[in-house]
Amino acid sequence: MFARVVQVPLQPGSSTEAANYFKESVGPALKQQAGFINSRFLTNSETNKCLMVTLWESADHRQGAESNGFLQGVLQEMKQYFAGAPTIDYYDVDVQVVN
Repeated sequence: MFARVVQVPLQPGSSTEAANYFKESVGPALKQQAGFINSRFLTNSETNKCLMVTLWESADHRQGAESNGFLQGVLQEMKQYFAGAPTIDYYDVDVQVVN
């Protein structure tokens, strides 16, 4: 399993709106992406930082959601909530514990 983590500072007071947009628009669209497993949208109201974490079946699937323009489209649509440029990191998921 492979992860992409997008970290971005949010405009003050925009975390609820950004989370709602992610839930209502990005979430359903992610489900249509090949190899998508799940996602998390995390915010810190004290620092106004946000993490968008997506898990993918393979590195190729993760990359596919970038090369097809999906990620760029999401970042463009969510730009209104951002207070700075996003950073994108990639990880191998070595352990996942679920309940």
